[in-house]
Amino acid sequence: MNNVKFGVKTGQGGYTYDELKQVWTAAEELGYDSAWLCDHFHALGDEGDPCLEAWTTLAALAAATKKLSSGTLVTAVSYRHPSLLAKMATTVDIVSNGRLILGLGAGWYEKEYTAYGYEFPDQRIRVQQLKEALIVIRKLWTEEKTTFKGQHYSLTDAISMPKPKQKPSPKMLVGITRGKRTMPRLAVEYADGFNTPTSSLQECEAIMRAIREQSERYGRNMEDLIRSWQCFIIIGRNTSEVDKLVGEQAKERNQSAAEFRKSVVEHGFVIGEADDCVEQLRRFKEIGINQIFLIFSGDTSIHPLETFRDEVIPQLR
Repeated sequence: MNNVKFGVKTGQGGYTYDELKQVWTAAEELGYDSAWLCDHFHALGDEGDPCLEAWTTLAALAAATKKLSSGTLVTAVSYRHPSLLAKMATTVDIVSNGRLILGLGAGWYEKEYTAYGYEFPDQRIRVQQLKEALIVIRKLWTEEKTTFKGQHYSLTDAISMPKPKQKPSPKMLVGITRGKRTMPRLAVEYADGFNTPTSSLQECEAIMRAIREQSERYGRNMEDLIRSWQCFIIIGRNTSEVDKLVGEQAKERNQSAAEFRKSVVEHGFVIGEADDCVEQLRRFKEIGINQIFLIFSGDTSIHPLETFRDEVIPQLR
């Protein structure tokens, strides 16, 4: 059974920069393998909450840490031309001394596109753009001069210097919410793996089967691929700690504790004491997931990160 790496996903919604820095540096000190932001312009929970821009924040946090791999889950392809994104990613890889992983996705949040004046093409076109972006970025990272003619992006003798710190290039992963053919093919043929936020074990299994099939088709070693899953987690050292976190989250949403607990269970949250969380997470490890990215409730206290490090990670490694 594969060895699993663990990361902390904060996103930016609802955080100040100082709070993000506190969580990221604590995650590093606690021995987590990676930390992640999201690529949104406003907070998804409460749109009035603060939400820093992903890549400028990522550069600052990369400079504030020394060991964590880091990136975004995932960058929406439509928000930045791939030639610009390649340059931005190179800069973060250099600032971090080679710790960037580039997560890239087709984009999905139509309301955000519309609000900020971005065209929101249909899914077929967004997936085409994603494919071309993966090709363009890799070429800019590795070629002296890049010429590319696609349906959506064109470059002529583009020079991108310096090159990333990682050789031959940083790893890229593709965000897959669902899909059993096209997105897994992009993840294997043009990238280095995938991340999925699905709460369904069955859907995750289907993605894993497709990844295996595409790996055989394109001659990729499954062990070399990032096979990651992200999840929300509410964890406590005992029942009273779990109940306290549930109560606090329920109050923020104007729900009863029972209503909130029922809702998060239905949405696939990992919830409970350490043994409960181990049982839920082990199922994803058993189907081949090799990196788990955790979105902690109450993470600014750092206590949930400590609980997970002390009581869950040793049982899953």
